[in-house]
Amino acid sequence: MEAEALNHLPESWKDGLLGKTVVPVTAGMSGASVFRVTAANGIEHYLKIGTGNAADLINREVERTAWLASAGIRVPTIVARFATERVAAVAMTALGGQSAERIGEADWRPGVAAIARAFRQLHALPLATCPFDETLVVRMARAHDLVRADAVDPADFDERNVGMTAKDLYHRLAASVPAHEDCVVTHGDATFSNLIMGDDGQIGFVDCSHCGKADRYVDLALLAGEIGDRLRPEACRAFVDAYGDLRWCESKAEFYRDLYEFF
Repeated sequence: MEAEALNHLPESWKDGLLGKTVVPVTAGMSGASVFRVTAANGIEHYLKIGTGNAADLINREVERTAWLASAGIRVPTIVARFATERVAAVAMTALGGQSAERIGEADWRPGVAAIARAFRQLHALPLATCPFDETLVVRMARAHDLVRADAVDPADFDERNVGMTAKDLYHRLAASVPAHEDCVVTHGDATFSNLIMGDDGQIGFVDCSHCGKADRYVDLALLAGEIGDRLRPEACRAFVDAYGDLRWCESKAEFYRDLYEFF
């Protein structure tokens, strides 16, 4: 699959890969082929290639990553992009540092505090300046389309939803929509794998194709859930405290974690 994806590139891009080490990356955007490209001088960048729906995601990632960079958020720099009606590709710099997945139980406090600060900064961006809509109406419509297309695999559901069909879960969500959206600028796919902790201890964001206006719990629910799973309950409390000015609502968090099952 990876070699076939490289064939979609224009000749000028293929020529640019000559003499470089191109290694497939298994983790990354769903449906896209992702490669780590290393030049002889050791400088790395990432290359993403997609067709169909994956091409749409790449185009969205390019637009939203560029917008976040213009707003002062730490994200990769877009080096080059290529797009036709059916194929999209982007080359972007690697963010220096390590994945937040490296945060461990032995010394989790600095990492959890850094994540809370980074999302507080992101969520504080002026909402009116964000051109991307990821509100509940948009996300529920996207989930509905995926259910109709039979494009959701219940085998991937969290333990809480084991045994449910995608249709059943969608109907449960539709019947329990929160009464109020506290909209901010969100990342939209806030897993540890999409957070890079730099050598300065600050967090950068990758895989930003779902960035947009949405309830802050789109991010916070995922983060708190992963912190709880990876670390310990007190780490969740520390995260919420470090984020600040928030009365935690677990029922709202559960709703947004369930909605994430469709993405």
